[in-house]
Amino acid sequence: MAIGGGNAEDTGFDIEACRNRLCRLMLAERRIIARYLKQNNWSHASFIMLLELYAAAKPLSISSLGYASGTSPATAGRLAVDLETRRLISRQKDPHDARRTHIAMAPRGYATMRCILDDCEAARVASGRREA
Repeated sequence: MAIGGGNAEDTGFDIEACRNRLCRLMLAERRIIARYLKQNNWSHASFIMLLELYAAAKPLSISSLGYASGTSPATAGRLAVDLETRRLISRQKDPHDARRTHIAMAPRGYATMRCILDDCEAARVASGRREA
């Protein structure tokens, strides 16, 4: 399927216009995310960890979050401590393996991620209105 849901054989279909629209959307979303990172004094890796937890909708291991965010397990562990201090996540020891810690999104984390995602969606809707 082509970008934007169109078909290259459709009359009036312009792949470059679709790519340009996608670029504008990505830039708008990047500005929204950058604003949240700055306001909350988060690193990019912390945001990726929150995004992964939100998308997974289940607890994940520190090593999984480290891999997803491009950080070492030790760094992911330090970031998790910071996110837990901010009450965005909760950490629980695995009852079957004392070496593992499960990280879950806390209610405040879900609320924060919903705000970011809603702002990104609003930017997409506004972009669609401008082009119509």
